[in-house]
Amino acid sequence: MGDDMQVNCATETRDDDFVVGLEKVGEAQAIDVKLMSADPAPPARDDNTWVIQLNAMSAGAVGAPLTGATITVVPFMPDHQHGTPIGVDVMAMPDAGQYKLSPINMWMPGLWETTINVSSGTTTDKVVYRFCIPS
Repeated sequence: MGDDMQVNCATETRDDDFVVGLEKVGEAQAIDVKLMSADPAPPARDDNTWVIQLNAMSAGAVGAPLTGATITVVPFMPDHQHGTPIGVDVMAMPDAGQYKLSPINMWMPGLWETTINVSSGTTTDKVVYRFCIPS
């Protein structure tokens, strides 16, 4: 299968339904990540730019914005067992806890898992967004 393969995302069941504001709690339940915007929307082939809101979790509820966090972003295709050769830059935005992630390069049609790893002080957590990129 090459990067020109045909993919019918309507039949993909492992992906997230894209919506601005899609929110995920970290696997360790220490962070909350909200997808504030995506360009293009929904995510598409090649370079994407996302803005996320990152908050701490406190007693199971969304807490204060996390500023000064160290964030790494890893796009990966689980069906093909590969990522992308282009690194994702992370830039803090003016609003507390907001970060711009760009470029998220999903260069091939199919299911992409984008893992957002977060470290802030003693907090370490991650979330995974799963989007199907159509042909």
